Amino acid sequence: MIGHPNNSGLQMDQVTQLYIPAFFVNELHIWQDDSPVLAMEGGISISEDPNIRFTYVSNGAKHFRAEAKDTDGHVFEHEWKVENPGT
Repeated sequence: MIGHPNNSGLQMDQVTQLYIPAFFVNELHIWQDDSPVLAMEGGISISEDPNIRFTYVSNGAKHFRAEAKDTDGHVFEHEWKVENPGT
């Protein structure tokens, strides 16, 4: 789960009548230790606060790491420990 507004650039601000600039997650990478699990290139169709689900085969890694980038260049990183590696 990623907390992000993900504006497509197609929404109109009802007060100013101007379009809200595009602002969305455009890259996501996930690793088991140093082995890549998932790489995704996002676009305007990703929902607000996206929840990305995937399956993987355990390689016995002790940690997962995720990195997401948005169109404004912000980088979001998180790492967590795997409870039962290899099972």
